[in-house]
Amino acid sequence: MKMMFAKEQSVHNEVQAEAGASAMLSCEVAQAQTEVTWYKDGKKLSSSSKVGMEVKGCTRRLVLPQAGKADAGEYSCEAGGQRVSFHLHITEPLEHHHHHH
Repeated sequence: MKMMFAKEQSVHNEVQAEAGASAMLSCEVAQAQTEVTWYKDGKKLSSSSKVGMEVKGCTRRLVLPQAGKADAGEYSCEAGGQRVSFHLHITEPLEHHHHHH
């Protein structure tokens, strides 16, 4: 079976992001032309204002410009029946008392 993902890509990734900040999930495919599909909790994601997808060489990135509690969960990047999964944890911003207007 041909490996769709790069050898150095770990199959399960734990990612932490702060609420209100941007979160980025990235995976490495073995070949630059490999197409990947991103899923969150089993539902296919499509590029939108809330979710950005970047392709750069062998790197595939899913970017959430403003992560919120609702974004926490299981994400996966799939290619050719193979999958890399990400568990996204959203943390509370540390500084509650600083309000930027």
